[in-house]
Amino acid sequence: MTFYVYRPAERAFLAEDEKSWTPDMFSAAGFTDRQTADQIALRELGPGHDAHVLDDGVDI
Repeated sequence: MTFYVYRPAERAFLAEDEKSWTPDMFSAAGFTDRQTADQIALRELGPGHDAHVLDDGVDI
C-alpha cells in the first residue's frame, strides 16, 4: 500500500520533491507507511496543518 499527503482545499498532493504540490496523484510522493506520510506533512506544513494522508487501496 502507498500513502500520499493530500490538501483538499488546494486539491493537491505533495510532489515527488517533497516541497511542491501537484494536482496529479501520479506525480505525487508515495510513502510506504502512514506514519512517515504524517511526519512529512507535519514537517512541510507545521502543526495544525490541513493535509490528509490517503492510501491507494492496493494491498499487495
